[in-house]
Amino acid sequence: MNLRLLQLADSAFPAGAYAFSDGLETLTQRGDVRTADDLTAFLCGQLAHGWGRQDAPACALAWAADPATLLELDALLDDLKLVEGPRRASLRIGANLRRAALYLWPGDLNGLPPTRHHATSFGAVASALGAGREDTVQAYVSSWLLGRVTSATRLMKLGGLDAQRCAAQCEAQARRCVVFALRATPDDLGGFSPLLDIAAAQQATLEQRLFQT
Repeated sequence: MNLRLLQLADSAFPAGAYAFSDGLETLTQRGDVRTADDLTAFLCGQLAHGWGRQDAPACALAWAADPATLLELDALLDDLKLVEGPRRASLRIGANLRRAALYLWPGDLNGLPPTRHHATSFGAVASALGAGREDTVQAYVSSWLLGRVTSATRLMKLGGLDAQRCAAQCEAQARRCVVFALRATPDDLGGFSPLLDIAAAQQATLEQRLFQT
């Protein structure tokens, strides 16, 4: 796999994704996600019905897409992300990722087409860096999955090893997510995760918060 792609997908890459929990903070405080099994079920559900039906295919479609298609994908994500918090988070992370990537690899990213959301920015940047399409989507899905289990260790009574075990138990669903993303067309983007949408909207009202959304 392209070494620059691994750097781009690393949790330490300064895109700021670590500051967002995607509604998980609300679910843990409310008691909907309390155990390692709950977390595994939540992650698999998001890969199958939520994030995996929206951001993962958007990343795949953004890989080597022309500027007009990228604009359409970003507009589609604007419409699909119904809750303001996650929508703004996606835009902020996308902007940070572009900025950091352009700083690190200015020559390789000369002429990078405009993108706004995290998914489209990741796909476009990875393509410009010479990463393959399937590798790009696998890295993007892995980055999201490991980012969520890392967030869980800060929100739950869950050690790092148990959190990684949750991620490992999601492997089959993560693979299905990648396959779906690689085959998807723009009409396939959607997702249905009302519980998470409500949790994300309520996150701003929590008395104590570790994450921005």
